[in-house]
Amino acid sequence: MSQFSPGTRLRLLAWGAGQVVRHGRPALALGFLGSIGDDLLCTAPVDEWRRRQAGRIWFFSRHPDLHRLIGPQVSLIPDDPRFQRLAARLGRPMRALGYSTFDPITDRDTPLREHIIADMCRRAGLSGTVRLRPHLKLAPSELADAAAWNGCVAVQSSSLTAALPMQNKQWRLDRLQKVTGLLVARGERVVQIGTAGDPVLHGAADLRGKTSLRQTAAILAQARLFVGIVGFVMHLARAVECPAVIVYGGREPPALTGYLCNINVVGRTPCSPCWQRNRCDFEHACMETIAAAQVADAVEDALSRPRGPLFEETAMIGNASAQN
Repeated sequence: MSQFSPGTRLRLLAWGAGQVVRHGRPALALGFLGSIGDDLLCTAPVDEWRRRQAGRIWFFSRHPDLHRLIGPQVSLIPDDPRFQRLAARLGRPMRALGYSTFDPITDRDTPLREHIIADMCRRAGLSGTVRLRPHLKLAPSELADAAAWNGCVAVQSSSLTAALPMQNKQWRLDRLQKVTGLLVARGERVVQIGTAGDPVLHGAADLRGKTSLRQTAAILAQARLFVGIVGFVMHLARAVECPAVIVYGGREPPALTGYLCNINVVGRTPCSPCWQRNRCDFEHACMETIAAAQVADAVEDALSRPRGPLFEETAMIGNASAQN
């Protein structure tokens, strides 16, 4: 800070000291500062460090309201370069949890070699057994407000309004509509969650764009099942212990980005997994192989199972071997 005047240096020191008083002195700092799905996945390494009694954790987040009940040991830090510089000056630079790179020329993400959460935990400096799931705590009042949706089936039609839309994650709307119609015909209460720009599913109660992220989480916590595609809502469902049927297609393997407690419907083709986001030279053959009847059967299977705590998959950081 030698380039600043004495008065400015004093104000900067006072600001830094004030932030330490407000947020606590960090034992470590973690963050991704990417999309909201990545932000939610960060709760896995944050929780693992908390379970290890690491001390004060600075969690850099672009979506602090999503995590507002994360717990007293964790401080939510805004996406502000000043805080990253402060963390570094305190000897705890932010550990970036980014797990992949993207090549815009080939439209391809770098293929993962282990589960996405195991990779993030490794980057967070963890070792030993880690749980492969995100976490979200809801208040009793939030659950009570969503009680009207207890036992419903929640559906999502698209994720193309996401910050990073990926055409190769989308399943045909007409086939999802057929599954929705079958659910309604058998007497299930179906509610459509997502953004206002998502294509409508007829027969479902329409909550598109009408709920906050935490309200959506509360609905999922009350739901009997979630039916959707790979993305933020899939991770949100897992965070609140909601069973799910996920149409995976062939862009990426469920074993690396999803959850074994879900029923994952995969389109197996010679070109998969491709890890491409939007480009496809084979007319989305992996998704085309997935018929409405196949997903309907998966939904029937999921609804026949008792609703309870989900199977918790773990991994051993160090040799990346799964411990089930």
